Amino acid sequence: MKTIPPTLLALAFAMGNICNAADAEPLSPYFEIRGEQRTDVFPLKETHAEVAISGTIAQVILTQTYTNDGEAAIDATYIFPASTGAAVNGMTMTIGDRVLTAKIDRKEEARKTFEKAKDENKSASLLSQQRPNVFQMEVARIMPGDEVKLTLRYSELLVPTDGQYEFVLPTAIGPRYAGGGQAESFTENPFLGENEATVAKFSVDLAVGTPLPLQGLACPSHGAAAIDFQAEDRATIKLAPAAPDRDFIVRYRLAQEKIASGLLLHEGEGENFFVLQVEPPQEVRERDIPDRDYVFLIDVSGSMGGFPINLAKKLFRDLIGGLRPTDTFNVVLFSGASEVLSPQPLAATEGNIEKAVALLSRENGGGGTELGAGLSTALALPTDKDVSRSLILITDGFISAEAEVFELIRNGAKGTNIFPLGVGSSVNRHLIEGLAHIAGNDSFVVTHSGETKDAVERFRAAVSSPVLTGITVTGEGFKTSEHQPRKLPDLFANRPLTLIGKWEGEPRGTITLSGITGEGKTVEKTFDVAEAAKDMANPSLPTLWARETVRSLADYAELTGKPEVIEEVTEIGLKYELLTPYTSFVAVDELPRESPEAPVSVTQALPLPSGVGGGAAGGSVPEPDTFILIALVMITTTLLRIR
Repeated sequence: MKTIPPTLLALAFAMGNICNAADAEPLSPYFEIRGEQRTDVFPLKETHAEVAISGTIAQVILTQTYTNDGEAAIDATYIFPASTGAAVNGMTMTIGDRVLTAKIDRKEEARKTFEKAKDENKSASLLSQQRPNVFQMEVARIMPGDEVKLTLRYSELLVPTDGQYEFVLPTAIGPRYAGGGQAESFTENPFLGENEATVAKFSVDLAVGTPLPLQGLACPSHGAAAIDFQAEDRATIKLAPAAPDRDFIVRYRLAQEKIASGLLLHEGEGENFFVLQVEPPQEVRERDIPDRDYVFLIDVSGSMGGFPINLAKKLFRDLIGGLRPTDTFNVVLFSGASEVLSPQPLAATEGNIEKAVALLSRENGGGGTELGAGLSTALALPTDKDVSRSLILITDGFISAEAEVFELIRNGAKGTNIFPLGVGSSVNRHLIEGLAHIAGNDSFVVTHSGETKDAVERFRAAVSSPVLTGITVTGEGFKTSEHQPRKLPDLFANRPLTLIGKWEGEPRGTITLSGITGEGKTVEKTFDVAEAAKDMANPSLPTLWARETVRSLADYAELTGKPEVIEEVTEIGLKYELLTPYTSFVAVDELPRESPEAPVSVTQALPLPSGVGGGAAGGSVPEPDTFILIALVMITTTLLRIR
């Protein structure tokens, strides 16, 4: 047999590995650094963040400095991360002594304005949202010798976990594997090699002030950050210029033995805003937990047959076995029709639990998946108004009518906490995660039996500790409207309750939050509006209200694709000058910048996050340019097998 050329052997071996990798699970992230650009020459030189945290609100001014030390004009694209909750509401572009304020516009119109400026040899910048926490900055016509500063303003409402607040300033984006579907454009961004250092630097000046004494303040991400406690409720943190290869993280606590709460106001031109925040106590006793009523909505349709329904049965037995005798429950099984265990809630006695287990045990999966009908049945079941009611949905989510289900949750789940639990090896995460977004809760997915124990423990921790139920907020002499969230959930031990909205009239009277405790008592916390009105310099509140409203609507718009919802999100973005999936910021310098040569397009190569190996960004799976190469590889592979 003739010897196969070494180069051909290497090609066949590489392609064989690629083919094998394509069939394997899971695939590794694999990206390509394209072009002949020098990775040691960057238009982005520095990023500096000025951060002011007041209680639970962070205001950030992020300045990016671009320079062109080369001999040709540059058009640059840079991807950078931000917190999912960031409400970006302003951008300026400074070229020399010229300061240009960016304008918010519909995304497609902003793109047209930017491209027109490029065609006219004008310096311009375009800020768009790739994901809620990934932004793209495009800068046109950075001339040789130019220094361009782009300044972004954003606000964020900090929400604690287990009583601990965390402010995160992301600085690095890890390589994203896009799978076999359509990749978003930002996932193709080039990365530096594992041993290549970026010349871009990142620095922070942060000041924090809280209405309650700081119980702890730390910067676990950057040990070199200097912390200076100026008083029991004020401190500063300074990070000297460093490589942008890890998130900048600050953590602090406010929670005390009792539920801490506070009211902030802002009086604007034509519109006024407030935010009411309530934290759970750090320690929750058994007697603090109100009586609980659970409705288990379980999918027993044909797609659940076999492994999924067996897993659902096990999850149900483990969850229901942890109920207290004072709790009540019910079960709704749904497929083509719905079957209800009892017309009334049942006490969690041993006999009733056995009855529920027996009802589910006889199911093996069959029929259609009428989730909408099952959900309507479950939400209509009677319950005591003084208990904490939670609906636990267990399903593989194999339906195509997600939009109708999302609509039902938004408009029909009044007073009910929704916790979706996906089961099976190929869960419809679009449904499970969408429900969780709309309900304001976490989503849970169990793909195999080995995850059951941990999943049950995490799920039970999330749903088992309400400390106040039946929560209402009322105003006496203080009129409020347009609340976010639209429906107040129970206050659970592991997460706070935050209400943001608008108010009208004079800042006086009271606002009262009330709820039922575990001892069956009605607890009221009244806030003096006039006292809060002593400081109404909270300019972030309009932006934060708009961001929370957009976040709710944008999820819904993306999940349903309804044009009217998309238009509502767009209009809010335009009115409050807010970056959204459908609005972008664009700034144009009307002074033409003539260049003897065509501008060079540069895609800013990103540094790998600390601890991420070079294999994560080694190169994308190559796509052969011609059928000849494909045929050559197939022939070579065949020869190798024959040999």
